[in-house]
Amino acid sequence: MKRVLLLGLSIASLFALEFATAQKKVIDIKKSYIANIYSPKQVMVATRLMGYIKSIPVEEGDVVKKGEMLFEVDPADIYSMLNQARGALLQAKSGLLMAEVAYADAKKDYLRFKNLYENGAVSKRDFEKMKLMMDIRKKQVDMAKGMLKQAEAGYQRAKAQLKYAKVTSPINGVVTQKLKKVAEMALPGYPVIILSDINTIKAKSTIKESDVEKFKIGMPVSIYVPALKKRYKANVSTIIPAGDNFTHSFVVKYTFKNHKKLLPGMYAKAEVVIGKKAAVLIPFAALTNRAGITGVFIVDDNNIVHFKPIKQISQIGDNIAVSGLNGGERVILYPPANLVDGQKLEE
Repeated sequence: MKRVLLLGLSIASLFALEFATAQKKVIDIKKSYIANIYSPKQVMVATRLMGYIKSIPVEEGDVVKKGEMLFEVDPADIYSMLNQARGALLQAKSGLLMAEVAYADAKKDYLRFKNLYENGAVSKRDFEKMKLMMDIRKKQVDMAKGMLKQAEAGYQRAKAQLKYAKVTSPINGVVTQKLKKVAEMALPGYPVIILSDINTIKAKSTIKESDVEKFKIGMPVSIYVPALKKRYKANVSTIIPAGDNFTHSFVVKYTFKNHKKLLPGMYAKAEVVIGKKAAVLIPFAALTNRAGITGVFIVDDNNIVHFKPIKQISQIGDNIAVSGLNGGERVILYPPANLVDGQKLEE
């Protein structure tokens, strides 16, 4: 193998260096926008009871499944209501029993007086009194039955309140907000927990007025989520036409093709193609810096090294799109620190 020594400041060997050819291509011009992952479907979970919150086993950001407990209201007041309803039920049952006994006695008296009346032993007036008493007792039985039904319904309602003490999640979602704390009062109709549905996930960005025309419904978008270190494919689904009067910005929404592992509230970057441009591609390994200037070393036909300042446009895989080159140049990869402009390479 041929070896060449470094002379003076350095005379580099062609065999000690790696080369690549700068390629001229038409590339996509991309622009990134800050995006937020969100769920368009939110559920505000409240209690049907009034009472102090006994426990809240979930925290903001927790993923919960349908049926999982979110919080519990202290059931002390419910037990008091249940005891009252149970007492009313027992009283109604006792009242019905007494009414039925009284009706049975009145019916016996009526039948006895009827027999006596038919035999002429009692007057018609006394017989009619017995019949009236039996009818009254019968109505009292009917009233007692109605009161018993009401008491049973009240007892069942009181029992049903117990299940409302433990409030469970109505959906598979993520806890996005807790509006109450343990020991605070929960009121019917006032939400304690806000959930976001994880089955319907979207993203949205706030776009400057000057960039709105770059977006079209259905255009593809690449959304990168740093927390997951993953890129997702999406499309522009909504461009809200009403802008903010103060910031002169507009909201653009994206629909994912697949949103696996995404959760509402995650930070993301939406990358869109806003045009095309001719550029020269070189490997990232060709970049170097001399005196604070970013550039590359190229080799001409006479094996003379030239330092060319370049401007980076974008990164495309392992390559960098740059301006400052024409394309077709032979660039040096991993240029050594002692390589200088004008140096001749020895074969």
